[in-house]
Amino acid sequence: MLKGDAEGFCDGFEVEIRLESDAPEHELSELVRISRQMCFTEKALVGKVPIRVTQMINGQVIVEE
Repeated sequence: MLKGDAEGFCDGFEVEIRLESDAPEHELSELVRISRQMCFTEKALVGKVPIRVTQMINGQVIVEE
């Protein structure tokens, strides 16, 4: 490693989005959709490594991809 011949690698990412709120579920789902659309990190990783995203609202899984 000190010779500079080592490389890092990534075999995938898991993202878990959790929201606890009294707001209507459709508003929270829209918030998550827009947030993911604007996420630079997720955009940079898509297609490079497998990404698993779980969305939970008030403790209930809404989307798992």
